[in-house]
Amino acid sequence: MLATSAQVLPVGAEWAFEFKWDGVRALVDVTARGIRLASRAENDITTAYPELVTALDGSPDALLDGEVVAFVDGRPSFEALQLRMHVRSRSEALTLAASTPVSLVVFDLLRADGTDLRRRPYHERRATLEQWAADGRTGVVLSPSFDDGPATEAAARQHALEGVIAKRLGSRYEPGVRSPDWRKLRFVRSGDFVVIGWESPREGSQALSSLLLGYQVAGSLHFAGKAGSGIGAATARELQAALQGRADCVLAEQPPASPGRRVHWVEPTVVVEIAFLDWTGEGRLRHPVFQRLRTDKTVEEASGDA
Repeated sequence: MLATSAQVLPVGAEWAFEFKWDGVRALVDVTARGIRLASRAENDITTAYPELVTALDGSPDALLDGEVVAFVDGRPSFEALQLRMHVRSRSEALTLAASTPVSLVVFDLLRADGTDLRRRPYHERRATLEQWAADGRTGVVLSPSFDDGPATEAAARQHALEGVIAKRLGSRYEPGVRSPDWRKLRFVRSGDFVVIGWESPREGSQALSSLLLGYQVAGSLHFAGKAGSGIGAATARELQAALQGRADCVLAEQPPASPGRRVHWVEPTVVVEIAFLDWTGEGRLRHPVFQRLRTDKTVEEASGDA
């Protein structure tokens, strides 16, 4: 279940409020056969987080929805989490678990002791989750829930968190659905975009200097502008390795190259998160800044609204 974006938090007694964690969403399936962590894209990410498997070992049957978070000085650090996200070697994961540990922040319970809870109201699932979490499993954190939206927002801003999630108390859990029953207020505006090309200097180095971005509207791809800020040398190399070249622009109307730059067109398969101030009147991003690769998002989800 996914949250819709909101400019302000909803009001009323039918809402609960949680902090928005800057991590990686994960479904955690705990059964007698073992423990499996899956990304939003349904990829198996269990090997990357051995300390979470240890923390959940011996837990009763459950299907948990939560976020894998790396805490640094008490605050979520996506930069630290990036060291862990793509590791698929067990030995490397064990080494990193000692130097850069992660926690599982849980916020929903979809199955307990073999009973499917998804059609139960959120407040009932939450109460069952709190009972499940009461055993105090090391490495597993229960995301706190509050009934005061403005106070939750103030606390999140004070601690420089990513935002606040509002959840309707009577809502069912709808897998894969972006529902108005869950609403997110992000303090930094950002969105997910498809990379349609990249630029390099026209002369000399062929290193990536900026990305050309597109976004989906009703199944059609539209040009969103270019982003160069936030891309360091290591990130540029990672992006170039992920992008697959093509002969022409995927858009019907080809955007021009920046002065002194050469454009390299790519297949529209890579999704990135971009922070920005606003949209211009021409439908371009204002002051875009690259945030991260989104391997957990599909091209169809790249609507410019994260």
